[in-house]
Amino acid sequence: MNPSARRPVRRIAALVGAVALLAAGMATAAVPVAVDVGHFLAKPGATSAYGVPEFEYNQSLAAVIATRLEADGVPVRLIGYRGEMEDLYARAPQAEAAGAGFLLSVHHDSVKAEFQQPWVWEGRQQMYSEYASGFSLFVSRKNPRLAESLDCASAIGAALRQAGLHPTPHHAEAAGIGRPWADETNGVYYYDNLVVLRTATVPAVLLEAGVIVHPREAAELATPTRRALTADAVAGGLRACGATASP
Repeated sequence: MNPSARRPVRRIAALVGAVALLAAGMATAAVPVAVDVGHFLAKPGATSAYGVPEFEYNQSLAAVIATRLEADGVPVRLIGYRGEMEDLYARAPQAEAAGAGFLLSVHHDSVKAEFQQPWVWEGRQQMYSEYASGFSLFVSRKNPRLAESLDCASAIGAALRQAGLHPTPHHAEAAGIGRPWADETNGVYYYDNLVVLRTATVPAVLLEAGVIVHPREAAELATPTRRALTADAVAGGLRACGATASP
């Protein structure tokens, strides 16, 4: 081959190599998202209508969300996945020590005891309620990145609604907790004193994926289909609010 003919080939090879290096650098520079598994083994949170601890729901959904984000090239730091994180004040610092630029705390919801009633499931008495169903999201006005937190909470809520899910209004009702709305349309409330939100210095949102004391919703929330749908909405919402880059 004529030496002059090799020059375009060499230039193309150099360009391809530069693009590969740039892509590798971009992947390395991606900012992690911290996915916090709500509650812990010693205090596993609410109990479903079928007697399943909330922590098990949280752990399973957090794993699916982490996998979904990683498929988009987003590094993920799981917090409290083994159920060992008893110190709530250690969660946000652990996320930030990992370089996380966003913190999502994953939970599942319940209702006040006066709205529950007993039933028997598989030979054991459990408590259930059809008073409320649906997702909700929370932000803290004590978080220094409130505007970004609210943007992302609203974006996740909008994605969940677009996927066919509905927010629950029961946290705002006087008969419930009476929490103020931050974005009623997308199911976002203010909950200023939640430790994991107010101690974070990065944008932070708590997701209640659904009401596990509601028999029908508890069953749905335990399925791979519902978990995947929720994870897709979370991933889409985080892209929409700029917390993660598009794949």
